[in-house]
Amino acid sequence: MWKYLSRAVDGHGRLIDFMLSDRRTTSAAYRFQRKAVKTMSKYPPSSIATDKLAFYPKAIRRLQRDGHLRDAIEHQASKYLNNIIEADHERSSASSGPRAAEDENSLCHPQGF
Repeated sequence: MWKYLSRAVDGHGRLIDFMLSDRRTTSAAYRFQRKAVKTMSKYPPSSIATDKLAFYPKAIRRLQRDGHLRDAIEHQASKYLNNIIEADHERSSASSGPRAAEDENSLCHPQGF
């Protein structure tokens, strides 16, 4: 059976959290994003970057309604975000270091597999 991998990385490309789920649904996205935001509770994210699946905006709005995220959070959606994160992972061993996001208080939630 296939599993979907969700990963959260900070603005420096460091892994914050991950989750395996059976489905890519709004409730799965909500659970994962809530978990990742709690992990970063001392440094709340100013932006969240995801791929373009429709359930992410719904999950983000629910997190805002439930008081887990600020209303002013920036959501950056990119169809190829997972490719950027994977390419960045290869560069992270180089001296230039990771470049997953510009803001150190960002979360990236690529999904795949």
